[in-house]
Amino acid sequence: LHTTTKDFIHFTPQNSAIKADGPEAPYTWKSAWTGTVLVNDGSIKGVPKGAQVAYFSGLEKHDGGSQNVWVAWSSDNGRTFSHVLNNSAPVIDHSWNFTSQNKVDERDPAVVYWHGKMLMYTAEGSEFGVYQSHDGIHWSKADPNGASKVGMGTYLRGINSQDSTPVECPALRTMKMPNGKTKQVLFFGAKAPHAGQTTGTYYIVGHLDNNGLFAPETDAKRLDQGSDYYGANFSGSSDLSNASRTIKSMGWIGNWNYTANGVHNDEVANSEFTKRLGSYSVARNIELNNDLAIKSTPIVGHGKDIKHYNNVSKDHPINGANASSNKPFTNGLIHNLLDVPNLSINKAYNLHFYNTKGNYKGRIYIDIWQGGDYVRFNYDPSNGWYNVKSRSGELDKGRNGQIASSYYNSGVMNQKTINLKVLTDKNSVEFFFPNGQSYTVARFNTNQKQDFKIFTEDPTNGNKVDVTQANLSKN
Repeated sequence: LHTTTKDFIHFTPQNSAIKADGPEAPYTWKSAWTGTVLVNDGSIKGVPKGAQVAYFSGLEKHDGGSQNVWVAWSSDNGRTFSHVLNNSAPVIDHSWNFTSQNKVDERDPAVVYWHGKMLMYTAEGSEFGVYQSHDGIHWSKADPNGASKVGMGTYLRGINSQDSTPVECPALRTMKMPNGKTKQVLFFGAKAPHAGQTTGTYYIVGHLDNNGLFAPETDAKRLDQGSDYYGANFSGSSDLSNASRTIKSMGWIGNWNYTANGVHNDEVANSEFTKRLGSYSVARNIELNNDLAIKSTPIVGHGKDIKHYNNVSKDHPINGANASSNKPFTNGLIHNLLDVPNLSINKAYNLHFYNTKGNYKGRIYIDIWQGGDYVRFNYDPSNGWYNVKSRSGELDKGRNGQIASSYYNSGVMNQKTINLKVLTDKNSVEFFFPNGQSYTVARFNTNQKQDFKIFTEDPTNGNKVDVTQANLSKN
């Protein structure tokens, strides 16, 4: 599908950019999947310079549905890609002796320009295949003397994982840090179940070796620590000689662990639930800091109904076990800082927590109810660790309504004040910490109203919060 935007807040209606059923030819496709759109710099044979070119994956039409990579170009500025190259045959075929080693997976091509040639990273099960080309049509191994693969030990370096399959959706960008130095960043979709991590979007920082294979200089990290930021897209230059200080990203609000299995399978295809399985997050500005960590900042527009709740202090003590089910994080009594019912679901909250006697002490709890479903955020600002739990009645048949969450470290700790941003709409809740760490979780309820509650532990009797609430402008 194709859409356009000028501000990453408002988007034009979508149109079909690449038909799901390819032209009738011996090796054409019957579905069109993820890939790369880039501008021809003159390298791609048979395409006008400056035209947009799509490398995309899909299933082959006549051989039972094998995964391959095709290429087509656009003569209408990217609205449609109707000019198929290579006689509609794949430019990367899973069955070739140098491509997919499992002879099954061959998808999600990430294509860039690098040192006078083109590179392509493709998802091949638990590894990335890396290929090179000088005309965009004929591809060979980037490393002519080796397997030309980037394996799990490289792209998930530093993470305890024995099975990342399937690794998907690679993207390569050159990013410039505030100190002026540049690095290559490899973004991708994977999972690390042995580290307690479900499917999500990761990144790792490093450089390309002489053949164009990624060489890490850091351990891999989650771009978003939540359960529902996957299949992410990234702006930025496809020419790796051009470094970007800031790029933009949007992620799919979904998770294969329950989107495919937990959502009620008795729902018809046009139900309210299944219509929204393809929603996307708010767009984010992505920056690489000098410490080689990514900072994410949401791009949002606010409506006119801005409300302020200033100097909100504790209302009354509540037994922690009754106020929130987030034990064992709860230690004794907690206090109700804010409880606003029947709000619209599209909201942006800026929360400023502070303590009148020093550093903010005591855990922070945010409960967001949507009908009978909830998202519960539980954060200890003394050590940076937090937990998010949610319940969705729509998942009852598959996972008892729970979206599991491990404990994560935000990296924000022992602060005098804590600033959190919370973005909500019908399909998701997104939490942002001041250091650019984020957590995204899906919602499946169709209720148009929500209740927003804030609780705190308060050992010092000095905790307060300022709240700014505004309508969220997000398509």
